[in-house]
Amino acid sequence: MSDAADRRRTAVQWDPVRLGVHPAPGPDGTVDLPLTEYLPRPHDDILRRRLARTAATHGAVFVLLVGRSASGKTRAVYEAVAAVLPDWPVVRPVDADELAAADIGPRTVLWLDEAQRYLCGAAGERSARTLGRLLDQVAPLAVVGTMWPETLRRLTENSRGDGDEAPHTRALLTGRHAMITVPDTLPGDAPDVAAAAARDPRLAAAVRAAGPGNRVLQHLTGGPELVRRWDMGPDQWFTAPEHAVLTAAAEARRLGHASAVPARLLMEAAAGFMDSTARATAGKEWFPAAIGALTATGGGPAPLIAERHEPGVGDPDSYRPDDYLEQHIRRVRAHLAPSAEFWTAAAWARTPDDLYAFGRAAERRRRYTCAAALYENAVGQGQVRARAAWAVLRERTDGREAAERTAAGDPAAWAALAVSRESAGDEPAAYEAYRRAAEAGDAWAWSAMARIRQEEGDPAAADAVAAQAAAAGQPLAWRTLGRMRAADGPAAAEAFERAVRVGDGWGLLGLAQVAQRAGDLPEAVRHATRAAEAGVTAAWALLVRLHWALGDATAAVAAATGGADAESPEGWTRLAQLRHADGDLSGAAAAHREAAALGVGAAWRELALLAEADGDRTAAEEAAAQAVRTGDPEAWTALAEDRADHGDDTGAAHAAAEAARAGDVEAWITLARGRERAKDLEGAEHAADLAADRGSPAAWAALSRMRERAGDRVGSRRAALRAVALGAFDTWTALGRVREALHDPAAAERAYLRGCEAGDTEAYAALGALYLDQGRSTEACTAYRAAVDAGLPDAWEGLLAALTAQTPRATSAQTVERLRRTGLSP
Repeated sequence: MSDAADRRRTAVQWDPVRLGVHPAPGPDGTVDLPLTEYLPRPHDDILRRRLARTAATHGAVFVLLVGRSASGKTRAVYEAVAAVLPDWPVVRPVDADELAAADIGPRTVLWLDEAQRYLCGAAGERSARTLGRLLDQVAPLAVVGTMWPETLRRLTENSRGDGDEAPHTRALLTGRHAMITVPDTLPGDAPDVAAAAARDPRLAAAVRAAGPGNRVLQHLTGGPELVRRWDMGPDQWFTAPEHAVLTAAAEARRLGHASAVPARLLMEAAAGFMDSTARATAGKEWFPAAIGALTATGGGPAPLIAERHEPGVGDPDSYRPDDYLEQHIRRVRAHLAPSAEFWTAAAWARTPDDLYAFGRAAERRRRYTCAAALYENAVGQGQVRARAAWAVLRERTDGREAAERTAAGDPAAWAALAVSRESAGDEPAAYEAYRRAAEAGDAWAWSAMARIRQEEGDPAAADAVAAQAAAAGQPLAWRTLGRMRAADGPAAAEAFERAVRVGDGWGLLGLAQVAQRAGDLPEAVRHATRAAEAGVTAAWALLVRLHWALGDATAAVAAATGGADAESPEGWTRLAQLRHADGDLSGAAAAHREAAALGVGAAWRELALLAEADGDRTAAEEAAAQAVRTGDPEAWTALAEDRADHGDDTGAAHAAAEAARAGDVEAWITLARGRERAKDLEGAEHAADLAADRGSPAAWAALSRMRERAGDRVGSRRAALRAVALGAFDTWTALGRVREALHDPAAAERAYLRGCEAGDTEAYAALGALYLDQGRSTEACTAYRAAVDAGLPDAWEGLLAALTAQTPRATSAQTVERLRRTGLSP
């Protein structure tokens, strides 16, 4: 931390601006004013109840508020912590390194505003592991953070073609934490808004400026005005150098720079965003003049925020754009790749992780030369993943020999080359790379080598590899062979037995499964029991199933109890499923209660549905409420879906409202869909509005697609416009796909074009595919090129296919072959 006092400050002792709260300037531009009156919204109640439960139960919670820029996320967290945990110190690490080094004790609030600063890139994996450890070991503890929806989507979506580089980050963000969606609007007719506006001229001016859009919070902090000024272009409100510096800062952040951008990088990159006249007339002091103007706060918020990252006190050395402006520039420029000047300037990135992130961004945009230089630079600065990416890239651009020189003695690089070669169908070269990886210390490579030999139909060679691996202390290869030989019981059993001989308890579980498939359940029980005794917790759930199949319910219960004692509650869940399948609903409920007592949140959901099916609505709702108390709001959502399916609209609406209060707005979306199917259009739109009030415009987007399928083009367009106005920028693209499925390509094209205008990069790829199908190869090239420049992995092959389709075909084929090796020019 910056000083000892910072470590013990409570929320009310912190300056809220230092915690990330946006101040609201006065009408004359004054910024050092008190915060405006706080106006609670539905998410505030959810957040405060989560924090209060953490304090009361001495638990640990990770609360992530997700919403667009200037939607009030940070202010909501500040007000909640100050109200609910007023005497807990608030620890605010400045970056991932400080987070890893922080000494966090019980009764602490760990403050992660703009959580992407900690969770993006290679440093993000370290942060995710740190947070996982804290949440497991420190209690009571509240980890609170904020994040943009698009950032959350990027960090949690399944990777396509790039491998999973962030498993811990993805697990953290998709696990059982309290994600709360925050809308970026205030209720337009709320009397408390009008009353507060009457008391504060700043709020009154924001209400007037927001108009029917109700984006009062954004106008309160001056965000839309900054956007308007940037949209005017260079030499309008901002000079050409100022506009270029702002754009370069936003581009650097968009392409992977996790923190504020170093001044040298901005100065070098800005040249790529100025035309020749601006570069010639800027003057010698153009950069300090631009920085001075952009960081000044007169007349409203500063478009560029100055920071210092070097040790000690002194002048700023780094800058980041206002986050509302940054989000806008990201969306406007999402389909554009920066100029060569930017990629050259990227060498001045602050950390090796930032260099690696820039290299990945360049490679995704098929700027191979730029990517290689950035990877090499990152390797030189000690970034642990960069060598693997550089080696794979060099194999594509410079050939196998160059790639192998680059891999050197790095096991991860050899493993990456092996995976790449295997994906390309070159098994011999893949095997050789796996061998080099294994020799360099990659334990998983042995298993891959054994698998390849087995797939080649050479079990003796596979056995030889597995034996060699076992001799090196790696029994996984034998288990891999056991799974591959499942159809041949004796051969599978022999492989698992070989794993057991070298001390692998999981091999015992494999033997149990072999015996189970052979119908020898007593033998399966014997092996599973040995596996459980060896500490393989998954064996307990198998024992439950085996004893149940043998008709020994008492032994099944004993196995579930044994699993619970080993901190594996899955056996009780399995027993509940078995009892339910046998029609023993009361027994299933009892087993689910045992699982719930062991912390299985989904068990309360099952109890709610069981009670609902039994006609006991009170018990169902009590179970759903208990699920919320354990941090799982989806039980209410499940009840809402069940009731909607049975035509109980009133009951479904009540359950949806409870789910939304608990933080799960998906219930309102489900309700909107159900009402739409029931032809209750007004009710559907009311449910969609309620979802939007809680931060999710997805219900409106879903209604647009449903109405399109029903032939209601007018209603579909109206719903789509509403969804986009609320921030669902991918609505038009999804609607275009529906129109394509309905065999209306002209209407699909119009929707995709609207999607491009809204800033959805997926729309460019969809448009390229549509044009290519129609034989419009030139237009397909243009659309696909924009998608490639946006970094969409799947668009590259589309662009190459569109280029191949152009005439003359021979020249096009040569161009494509060259591009596969060299990529695009910067």
